[in-house]
Amino acid sequence: MKRLLRISGIAAAVLAAGTVFGGVRNVASADLKGHRSSLRATVTLADGGARTVILEGVGCTVAMCSRVRVLDTNAGTVWLDGLSSVHDISREADGVTAVLTFRDGSERRASIRAGNRVLYLARPFGLTEQLDLAGVTKIEFQ
Repeated sequence: MKRLLRISGIAAAVLAAGTVFGGVRNVASADLKGHRSSLRATVTLADGGARTVILEGVGCTVAMCSRVRVLDTNAGTVWLDGLSSVHDISREADGVTAVLTFRDGSERRASIRAGNRVLYLARPFGLTEQLDLAGVTKIEFQ
């Protein structure tokens, strides 16, 4: 009986992981319509260094959640291709806060939840690099 319960628990865990990761993939492809991904940007790191990168999307340390949007806990969806810059970034318990500057010149402070604070950057050979937004001081989109 214990063996059956253990197998059932493992099967449930595998099913749940498949559902979670399958959902992430579906959300990422479903929200692409009308918005650009693979955005070129200059990232200024907390140590003062700067890099030119291609932002492939955002998510958590486990998986990319979206290629085109980040979720603000107060205002909902923020389209990445509508941003001019992200600055005044500070770490919080459940994510980060930052000032978002939009291409139309408007600005607002946003609370980015932990599940969207990891930046996925393009690397050679189709690989991606993860960069925690908490280690960044500014992002300027080109």
